[in-house]
Amino acid sequence: MSVHQPVPQISAPHVGATPDDADLPEVAVIVPVYKGAAMLGELVRRLRETLRGIDARYQIVLVDDRSPDESWTGILAESAADPGVLGVRLSRNFGQHAAISAGMAHARARWYVVMDCDLQDPPEAIADLYRHAIETDADVVIAERETSGLGAGRNLGSTLFNTALRWSSGLEVSSKFGNFRIFSDKVAAAFRAYPEQLRLFPAIMTQLGFETRRLRLPRNERAEGKSSYNLFKLAKLGLETIIAYSEKPLWLMTGVGVAVCIASVLFGLTITVNALVNGISVPGYASLASLISFLGGLQVFLISLVGLYVGRALAEAKRRPVFIVDRLATAGTPDTPQRPKDTP
Repeated sequence: MSVHQPVPQISAPHVGATPDDADLPEVAVIVPVYKGAAMLGELVRRLRETLRGIDARYQIVLVDDRSPDESWTGILAESAADPGVLGVRLSRNFGQHAAISAGMAHARARWYVVMDCDLQDPPEAIADLYRHAIETDADVVIAERETSGLGAGRNLGSTLFNTALRWSSGLEVSSKFGNFRIFSDKVAAAFRAYPEQLRLFPAIMTQLGFETRRLRLPRNERAEGKSSYNLFKLAKLGLETIIAYSEKPLWLMTGVGVAVCIASVLFGLTITVNALVNGISVPGYASLASLISFLGGLQVFLISLVGLYVGRALAEAKRRPVFIVDRLATAGTPDTPQRPKDTP
């Protein structure tokens, strides 16, 4: 008989590992899975070997972001074979960063690692990240990529995305590092308490602060398939992230408005002086039409930008779930359906 369990909320209380938590796994690895069925077996095998080299107690949380392939079937097999593997299946495709939040809500350990399922970041590097965190007494160690492992188009998109986000929000983001990192339990607790509906894992981690180090690590070419992020998706994510994490566009709009007002006053004074000195002449309709069209387009653009901010504020005010869990899978309770927890 399956037991219905409440779905953990991402806004978990501030709790950190204490010396009394003797049964906690040393490391928990959170992996969002989307179109990763072909790589799951090798991924879990290499993770298991690496984590056992650190400590006998470990946790691997595989979050199926409603992948269209056989990822969930593979997760069921891995969780049934290893009690250290937890499978989490979302009710629909919520996106990579929401899937990471779902994994964080279910994981519990002294140290956490977030990585992708495509094996571009080698699981064996977790031991290096863990060792560096212990040696430097850091709360966060970010894997800095020696090479991106991406194609030219994706490289360009990632560079533009990170440059725009860094300029607009002041967040320390770069195409040289992504999700792959290790961080302590107190950092994980702070992450869970973050209320944003738009989840961008690297941006939230940057805002959290804490003692952070970087470690240069190799990155492999993608072995199977291709990234689900294209230039359009990156541009959309970039715009949404700028709106969510920065007020700089609003200040820029204010500056543009002031500049247009000053230019209008100067233009009006020029016309007035010319009329007084040379008399009133027939105006140029071409220049007048161009000016009206330009100002009209500028107004529509600025109003649309304000509308995006209003829409983002509305989305945050609705407080909809960041994710909804459909099923959990462990060695003891394989494929257990979940009942959503009532929220106010």
